[in-house]
Amino acid sequence: MRGRWAAFAVGRAVSSSRNNAAMQQQQQQADYALQQQQQLAQQQAQAQQAEIERLRAQQAQQNQNTQSSNSGQEDVTTKLQKLGQLHQQGVLTDEEFSKMKMQLLSQM
Repeated sequence: MRGRWAAFAVGRAVSSSRNNAAMQQQQQQADYALQQQQQLAQQQAQAQQAEIERLRAQQAQQNQNTQSSNSGQEDVTTKLQKLGQLHQQGVLTDEEFSKMKMQLLSQM
């Protein structure tokens, strides 16, 4: 009878040891999978941040181009107004005014 109890106890210890080893292996696999997910999430966040910075730089460039374009149009508009005043005052003939006006409008 002692032999049976001893074999039972040894069998139980071996079974418990195997279960613990299996649980540890499962925990390690779960930890590894979680670590991989965290790394992937971090890479995605970095890619999104880089895309945001690229879009901001692109928007800033577009704003700068728009501002320089607007200032060029304001220049042409101001020059046209001055030409109109000179024409009204009689300093420019109709022909001169038309030529200069066409030149300015072609710059827009």
